[in-house]
Amino acid sequence: MKDPREKLRKFVDVVARLYDSFGEEEAPIKLMKKVKGRSPFHALITTMLSVRSKDEMTHRVAAELLSKAPTPQALCAMPLEEIERILRPLGFYRQKARNVKEAACRIANEYGGRVPDTLDELLKFRGVGRKVANIVLYNAFGKPAVGVDTHVFRIITERWRLLPDAKRPEDVERFLMESLPKDMWGEVNRYLVAFGQAICKPQNPRCDVCPLRQKCPYPGRPTHPSPLQ
Repeated sequence: MKDPREKLRKFVDVVARLYDSFGEEEAPIKLMKKVKGRSPFHALITTMLSVRSKDEMTHRVAAELLSKAPTPQALCAMPLEEIERILRPLGFYRQKARNVKEAACRIANEYGGRVPDTLDELLKFRGVGRKVANIVLYNAFGKPAVGVDTHVFRIITERWRLLPDAKRPEDVERFLMESLPKDMWGEVNRYLVAFGQAICKPQNPRCDVCPLRQKCPYPGRPTHPSPLQ
């Protein structure tokens, strides 16, 4: 398989089949859906909190915050100090507290209480980059969009070396969109993140149990046979 797009499609097909076999403990991205799926507002706030934070902690913190402030109006009215207290276990919690409070107030006062459903509008919120916006567009509104986080970037560029010269997440996003059918755009983030959490870890990847080990160019892979033919 010399064509990177063909190789990507075959790899993603294998990873997609693995997804259901992962438990929430080994692939905590599965926990996030429980909070994100409740409303577009919950999807936005949870995804904003997830940046540079582990999913298992983000899930717990987001669940607590949104149980106390389930609407934009309620979160806007919550004192910043209380938001910071809840968000303290997360990285950059003070900055995130300011960002989610500001987003809630803008949604309540400028958008009629509704989260905007376009990339351009979402990117106007402080703390929302392309990854966050694209994940919200897919999870909250069902729009085809590709979220590229550290797991996705690492697997595509460093591990599978399908785009080894990529410098920015946007490069990987474009590659995925050009290589996969639209109905896979949203799911590829979930599949690759779960794979990156459970098997293709940042440190000490579990190459010995990876079904892609014989096809993967990562130098740490073992050489014994793979079930992927």
